[in-house]
Amino acid sequence: MHQPTLSILLLTATLMRLSAPADAKLAQDPRGSHRLSSLEKSAVAAELTGVVEAFITAGERNDPNARGRYLAASVFYYGHKRTRAQALKEIATLYRRWPDRKFGPVESIDLFEIPQRPGVYRVTAVYQYKFDNLDEHLSGKSKLTCVVEHDAQGSRIIGVDEKLVPASTQYHGG
Repeated sequence: MHQPTLSILLLTATLMRLSAPADAKLAQDPRGSHRLSSLEKSAVAAELTGVVEAFITAGERNDPNARGRYLAASVFYYGHKRTRAQALKEIATLYRRWPDRKFGPVESIDLFEIPQRPGVYRVTAVYQYKFDNLDEHLSGKSKLTCVVEHDAQGSRIIGVDEKLVPASTQYHGG
């Protein structure tokens, strides 16, 4: 399996920090990236969006490996360099906290090619979520940013970060 280099991981970390705020206009061109208009209708774009959409919907399953299959062996996961196994432990913790998870379809998705990094893309998706745990309920919209590496071996997520869209978030505790 392909291991991301340290420079890719550092680039991923930088890109996660440069992400636009969740309540910012979603289509604006973020700093350090350029929009891939010619890529949007290609097979690569379909694969990249498919990977991110599948990663989201895999979160409804109670098996962390359902999401883990989309992650690279080494991933920059919510601000920290992690192995896939470490990321799976964090996913399992979320699943224990919120055992009932539902995700709506992706409302918008944007692809950006990372300059001077062939085969590395930033994919940002906005979708609805609903989490339940007994008398606790959390729902709203989320903005997921994944850095996806694509090559002849396929596509894998090498970076994950997410922000809840503040104006949409609702929590009801028991």
